[in-house]
Amino acid sequence: MAGTGKKNKKVIRYRRSDRNIAVVFFGFILVYLIVCIYMYLTSAHISGYEVIEGNLATDYRYMGIALRTEQVYTAEKAGYVNYYASENEKVSVLSTVYTVDESGKMADILQENAGEVSLSEEDYAELRSQISTYVSSLSDMEFNSVYNFKTNVDSAILELVNQNMIDRLDSAADDNSALFTRYNASTAGVVEYYIDGYEDISLDNLSAEWFDGTAYQRQNLRTNELVSSGDPVYKLITDENWKLVFPLDTEMEQYILDKIQANQKTAEDGTVTQRTTYIQIRFDKDEETAWPSVTVEYRDGQAYGVLSFVNSMVRYAGERYLSFEVLRDETTGLKIPKTAVTEKEFYVIPVAYLETSGKDTGFTKQVTGADGTVTAEFVNSTIYYQDEENVYVNPDEENFSTSKKKLSSGDLLIKKNSSETFQVGQTGKLTGVYNINKGYTIFRRIEVLYENEEYCIVKEGTSFGLSVYDRIVLNAATVDEDQVIY
Repeated sequence: MAGTGKKNKKVIRYRRSDRNIAVVFFGFILVYLIVCIYMYLTSAHISGYEVIEGNLATDYRYMGIALRTEQVYTAEKAGYVNYYASENEKVSVLSTVYTVDESGKMADILQENAGEVSLSEEDYAELRSQISTYVSSLSDMEFNSVYNFKTNVDSAILELVNQNMIDRLDSAADDNSALFTRYNASTAGVVEYYIDGYEDISLDNLSAEWFDGTAYQRQNLRTNELVSSGDPVYKLITDENWKLVFPLDTEMEQYILDKIQANQKTAEDGTVTQRTTYIQIRFDKDEETAWPSVTVEYRDGQAYGVLSFVNSMVRYAGERYLSFEVLRDETTGLKIPKTAVTEKEFYVIPVAYLETSGKDTGFTKQVTGADGTVTAEFVNSTIYYQDEENVYVNPDEENFSTSKKKLSSGDLLIKKNSSETFQVGQTGKLTGVYNINKGYTIFRRIEVLYENEEYCIVKEGTSFGLSVYDRIVLNAATVDEDQVIY
């Protein structure tokens, strides 16, 4: 038929040799990738760090125990207790603190009229404040704080309701006073409704056991609706002056002692007068700062800091233990990671053997020739560090023209204008980092001014030290000296 034609059904097959070449080519690439991945995973990864100026706020945090003038008051008769005064409220002499209902009739009346009680906006503000304080200090590591929070809120609500109802009873009838007995404060002070057994402690019986927080027990008195005669019902803090005592570590002990000594004034007749020493602290609870006076007490070989306050007692009256930070000057310098810090051994040579020849500094070395003749040779050396007694010389320093080490262990150095000699070999370590500005690692000495868990502040401007924007190895343990980086 017209228009019809044969379709080309010819199939061109690849030769087997072509397929083999492709397999070999892709196999080579696969092997190359595997080798590269293996080398990457097994090789040490060298990271750099750019030196910057910075500071580290010195962190000196401590936990102290508060010593106050506290007096616990007990119930004179059994009955149902209701509180008038709010916790942390300052009451005057003869102010009503609580009432006791012996018959229980008052409790019945309060219960019957509980639905009629309405809290003011100030009452609600007090409850919101307690909730806010709890939320801001909530910690997953201290679940017992949940129970303390519940107790405090229950007590606060009970206090507000009872006070509201008592005020109503006072104004309702003339004979309401027969339902309960009022108890007034015998002296002025700040009311607290907890006891912990530490009300009578003082510096005279200072003990390390105070700071064992696991043994601390606190009893909330406002949860006791029914009391027996002799049961504690409240306590008063009667003095605005109070103390905070805390164990001292060696560094803080020395810091305080130095400040105390600096405040000693010596008169012309030799009489020494000790002036009051103050330090600045910041409370963790509310970030408030204070300037208490400070002294040091010793018990059984342990040093304790004693901070004395003349105000702010009521702010922390509800706390026995208070955490705080001693505020000291911030240390400023070059900020580097602690992982970058390493040590290197140097030859230690007495400074008396150090000489200057023109612009060069070095030592005179005794050299024995092949024929046995002994001569003196001046060796120019790089001094990495020098103190009053010794100099530190790099044992790996080489003569550029001969590639031989300038000084070796066993070499004899000759003191100028003397027959005395010193044999090289004594070593000492210097602290430093590896500088990589030139593409390979060079040891640079540092002087650490302050450090924390992650960073160091080092002195700027030291000989053979660091400058701002220098590049150093982030982890000194991953490299060696004179190792090419890039």
